[in-house]
Amino acid sequence: MIAKFLLVAASMPMMAASVFAQAAVSSSTNPQESATPQISPAPAQTEAPAPRIPALDELDQAFKQSSLGKAADEARLHAQWRELSNRFINDHDLVEARANAGRAKTDLEKRHRLRAYYTMFYDRMRAQAGSPELKNYIDTHKTQYLALLAQNRVRPSPAPPAATAAGKKEANASPKPKLRAPEPPLPQ
Repeated sequence: MIAKFLLVAASMPMMAASVFAQAAVSSSTNPQESATPQISPAPAQTEAPAPRIPALDELDQAFKQSSLGKAADEARLHAQWRELSNRFINDHDLVEARANAGRAKTDLEKRHRLRAYYTMFYDRMRAQAGSPELKNYIDTHKTQYLALLAQNRVRPSPAPPAATAAGKKEANASPKPKLRAPEPPLPQ
């Protein structure tokens, strides 16, 4: 045990000397220099030109021109057409023209009046349409509705032969119900 004590006592001055030596070295340097870190200048960066940012008008035009597909374009045009149709469908003169067509005495007269109604209705819509695409869409619908009025398979028939006296008696004996033509389809 005494041997251990001597060994520890002999090593103590050596440890103390090394601690004092480190303290002497650290105190000999400038304390302010060690407190502030040394920053080396950054290497010069070559600045690339900033990318051009388009104006809002240019962005709006770019998004308006891009097509989302045929179905999406068709749906957009149909929505615009429906908006115009709703704006004009209840105009007084158009309502009167549609009612006037319903009061026609003959089928031919009714088709002429409906042709006038559809022409007036679609011409108003075309005048308010903003884009050429919408105008073409309106023209297509107008053509479709006017084509419904054409009766290509019907030929004018000659006047019916004079009815006999017996035929007149039968016609007077049983009254025939009046048939009304169906209402014209409203634009979809």
